[in-house]
Amino acid sequence: MKRKMAVILLSMCMGIAGCAANGTSDGNDTKTVESMEEESAGSDMADGAAGSGEALQQEKQTEQGDAVQNVQEEDGMLYQDVVLTREAPADKVSIAVHPSVLSTYSIYYYTPEGGDQEWLRQFLDTLPSEGAAGTGLQKGLKETGWQVVYEDKYFMAFEGGYLQYSFTDEKGELVECFAEAPKLCDYIQIMLQEKLGYASFDPADIKDIVSARMEVCSLFTDYELYSQTVTDEGTLKLLEDWFSNAEYIYGGADCGNQCACLELTLADGETVSLSMAVDSCPNFGINGVYYDYRPVSDWEKQEFFKLFDEIPWE
Repeated sequence: MKRKMAVILLSMCMGIAGCAANGTSDGNDTKTVESMEEESAGSDMADGAAGSGEALQQEKQTEQGDAVQNVQEEDGMLYQDVVLTREAPADKVSIAVHPSVLSTYSIYYYTPEGGDQEWLRQFLDTLPSEGAAGTGLQKGLKETGWQVVYEDKYFMAFEGGYLQYSFTDEKGELVECFAEAPKLCDYIQIMLQEKLGYASFDPADIKDIVSARMEVCSLFTDYELYSQTVTDEGTLKLLEDWFSNAEYIYGGADCGNQCACLELTLADGETVSLSMAVDSCPNFGINGVYYDYRPVSDWEKQEFFKLFDEIPWE
């Protein structure tokens, strides 16, 4: 409306003066009043289109918000723009993951679709029902941080392309067995990294920390979110010594790790997220692989809690 009023006033002034309007703008060609009016109308149309675009964008954001709300109501989680569920579909291959973020639960399921789902089903259908005896612990292998769920079987995955699963023998006894499946394990690892950014990380690479941000939402905080960032060099050096020398824990942990996330920013710009135990256990997880970081066996975890003194731990 302001543009239209300006054009009308300009026309009146030019009519009274009885002269033609000539002018330039930033080196552009001369424009008449009629062309200015046409531009004004076009601008109004553009504004209308922009408004429609904004409305569509707002509608899209609302739909996304509704989708997130639906996921939350169904005890799922939206992670890296991918929906993770709390239950694994009975008729599909699913991957159990343990994202290092604040969440309601520690385990969620990613269910591939399309060609990925078909390939995984075909591979697992041809996997021998029995493998070599033994467990990953006995063989000294490290977990990958994800597991495969299909029909009534649960496969633990280990580095090097191994799967550990169980079956019931003729005597009705549960037997743990091992099978080599490097092709399957590589396929899943690449897929998870591409779809979810879910990759393995060696704690020994935690070097030159420049900041540490702790977020906690647990029973100890009355389920209110608390956050504190530490940049003190002495504190960061202490964290580096503890975490970079942490020892692998077989079988994971169940210490409320999903309730606290420590994000470390390294000097090279990389960020590492650790799922920290909120109880007295000195452990953390990195995408489903867990480590014990106490410097000595009789160490008190209160030393860690004191580093983030703005957070109520008890």
